Amino acid sequence: MGQGSALSPILSAIYLAPVIKIFKKRLKTLKENIPTDILSFVDDGLLISQEKSYSLSSSFLLCSYNIMSKILIDAGLVMEHSKTKLFYFTRARHPLNPSIDLSSVGGPVISPKPIWRYLGFYFDRRLNFNYHTHFYAIKYLSTLSAMKMLGNSSRGLLPIQKRLLYRTCILPIALYGFQLWFFKGAPIIKNITELKKMQRRAPLWITGAFRTSPSEGIEAIAGLIPITLHLHKLNGRYHLRYVSISPSHAINSLLDSQHAKNQTSHKTATSKATMKQQANLKSPIKDVNERLNSVRNCFNPLYPPFFPGSQIVDHFSSRISFHSPSSSSDEDLY
Repeated sequence: MGQGSALSPILSAIYLAPVIKIFKKRLKTLKENIPTDILSFVDDGLLISQEKSYSLSSSFLLCSYNIMSKILIDAGLVMEHSKTKLFYFTRARHPLNPSIDLSSVGGPVISPKPIWRYLGFYFDRRLNFNYHTHFYAIKYLSTLSAMKMLGNSSRGLLPIQKRLLYRTCILPIALYGFQLWFFKGAPIIKNITELKKMQRRAPLWITGAFRTSPSEGIEAIAGLIPITLHLHKLNGRYHLRYVSISPSHAINSLLDSQHAKNQTSHKTATSKATMKQQANLKSPIKDVNERLNSVRNCFNPLYPPFFPGSQIVDHFSSRISFHSPSSSSDEDLY
């Protein structure tokens, strides 16, 4: 199956699901409790350990990594140690960066880096996402510079066409992943300032105005709303999307019990936090809970006429068979 095929992520999830289940099962059988969580996005796996000391967190990660490596080998898969990365999150002003030796599983010594890239998001150690915003702002400016060859103030595209091109092809690049840092109580002044400087280039190109023109005026003439108001609009739409997500979506386990859609609450869910913790909590999930409390309409994301899975079963029932393996042994899960 090719990597670009639409079935690749589906088959990958089916194949990796029993691997993750075996991993969690083996952690429970150990004499010492290892509180390590695992996340997976297709073939990108993530081991998470939350501890107060670097040594304890590193030892838990190394033990979990060894267990996962052996499970993957038994399943006929290979873990590429050269692509393994290590990253520490901390609020300390002068944090340490201890390495982890993977020689026990045939890997190198991994040294953590100041910036970690995962699924297109750039994480720094203090989670202020300044580097993430700066990276996509630079990418925005390079794309805008390339678009200038399509027209200027005297020839080429019309201003309305430039505005449409900017709104559809350029602006989404700069705002990619803004939900990570744009929420109540977050330190967003530095990120907003950089985005304002970035957007100033667009109305200058659209209208052909002088470089000394005021930003608010040329934005109004070009038909662009201020970047802060645009972020508030997109953030509100982002919150409303949670009303229509599938009941089996993993995000539901992080929401309050009235919005969890009968899912078991995760150990880090807001519903399990104390009153003091909820008062001091600053998170996009908290903003989603507050927004969902004001939503009254109900949406069904799996409306029967739009559910293609049932049609396949109805038309090709003789060709489809289901096998539910027993969870008593690890061999039956492969």
